[in-house]
Amino acid sequence: MKTVGSLLNLEVHKLKSNAFKGGEWKPNEREFQQLKFLLIKRNNLKHWRANNIHFPRLQWLVLKKCKCLEEISSGFGEIPTFQLIELHKCGDSVVTSAQKIEEEQVNFGNDAFQVHIHGKYGDF
Repeated sequence: MKTVGSLLNLEVHKLKSNAFKGGEWKPNEREFQQLKFLLIKRNNLKHWRANNIHFPRLQWLVLKKCKCLEEISSGFGEIPTFQLIELHKCGDSVVTSAQKIEEEQVNFGNDAFQVHIHGKYGDF
């Protein structure tokens, strides 16, 4: 991840099918500084230790079938460019954390921010 995260012009990053080794990801500061779109799909990621410092320009986050993930860090609610969280078959705690981030964004005046939920893990 350090190599990919240090790419200066990286705006789109897609992590699919067990892209992580282990259940935790904590990006380093100064990585992913230009990232606008992040997809995480079918991973065993349980703890994601990231916030607005790690993804300062993120606009769109998509999580698909992240059944182990416990939450999205509340620090994402402080990203001024954030526009959308899209969840596909994620657990209740991830949905709850996304809804809290939506509240934070609205409180910061970002009325256009949206959370789209497409089923929850266990519903299918």
